[in-house]
Amino acid sequence: MPKTYCPNCDAVVSIDNPRVGGMVTCRECGARLEIVSSSPFEVDFPLEEDEWEDEWEDEWEWEDEEEG
Repeated sequence: MPKTYCPNCDAVVSIDNPRVGGMVTCRECGARLEIVSSSPFEVDFPLEEDEWEDEWEDEWEWEDEEEG
């Protein structure tokens, strides 16, 4: 069973079949974690919807500056 560590509390997190984009909850601290890689198995804090928008806006502004 693949295992990794919670980025919040360093507890072991394991799951039978990790799938990228899936969510797991740390049993120790209760943090919701997104599976970002299945091989090697890695988890991270999920981006909130407004964080995705901020990243997209930053990229859009950067591309506009290159064209201008």
